[in-house]
Amino acid sequence: MMRLLVATVFFMVSAVTSAEDDNSLKALSALEKQSEPLPLSLDFHQKKQLSGLPRPLVSSGQLDISTDEIIWTTEQPQQQELTINRQGIFEQGGAESISGSDTIAQLLLAILQQDEAVLKQQFNLSVEQECVVMVPKADALASVIEKIHSCGDHRVELVELFEQNGNTTRIELSQR
Repeated sequence: MMRLLVATVFFMVSAVTSAEDDNSLKALSALEKQSEPLPLSLDFHQKKQLSGLPRPLVSSGQLDISTDEIIWTTEQPQQQELTINRQGIFEQGGAESISGSDTIAQLLLAILQQDEAVLKQQFNLSVEQECVVMVPKADALASVIEKIHSCGDHRVELVELFEQNGNTTRIELSQR
């Protein structure tokens, strides 16, 4: 009887692990389909809905993505340029990164550059329709970010960030 119970539990754990591995493999395959050769220049349209505000904050501009960095140029509602690299997020001409931005910068690089190794290390990955769903593994990140969607069939067309506090960010990307 005990052997049967142990075998049943082992089978159940194996089935769950196999399903998780299958979801992860499907997500990695979808990420591979979404990835494009770098360097890459895109236009973006961003809507950030803050809980408590009736309308989203809207901005638009350009992204220039290379293997080392992202130049994020906001053109509307006001001009601003950010450089995002592994050391952090830097305002135009700034020598010091924005305080505490290194982790966020590394995640942004991984998502926009489609760095599968980093994404697999930092997130549990699955697929919903044409979106790769990324749920943070680390408690510190999970306390801020609920999940991230990277959507598109043959390239990333939409990135959605769902925060634990109810805020959402939707970034639509298009070829320049």
